[in-house]
Amino acid sequence: MAIGLIQDATQFIENWVPRKVYHTEARYLDDLKMQMQKKFIVKQPFMMAAKKVLFSIDDGHGFNIGVIKKIGPDVEALGIIFKKDLQQLGELKRLITQIEQEEKKFNNLIVLLMGKTDIDMKEKLTAYLLGRGLESNILIVTK
Repeated sequence: MAIGLIQDATQFIENWVPRKVYHTEARYLDDLKMQMQKKFIVKQPFMMAAKKVLFSIDDGHGFNIGVIKKIGPDVEALGIIFKKDLQQLGELKRLITQIEQEEKKFNNLIVLLMGKTDIDMKEKLTAYLLGRGLESNILIVTK
């Protein structure tokens, strides 16, 4: 797992507070992207060019974000999948499909469950990930 990036992103997401209450996933996702860009995409002083840290935050498919961190020749990448109000089995199936699609692009994923999350749906998601042996590279964060 991309330890530096996953720690930075996990800590940021756990501390992230949306600027206001939104009614759609897209608005929460925009808020998260904007705040991540303010936090991680900073101009480095010219003198630090040898150790320059570059972050890029890219729109993914649907409610996903790709985060890439470059330090010199080293590159770390992870995907963030956003799901608001996971309540029903159909929503869980769509979320699992998103995870399967994103894991083709990223070795490391954060699944951000926001709003009203049914505990049974979260347990089923966790069981699915454990059953596939994916617990080491997919982190579930609930807010």
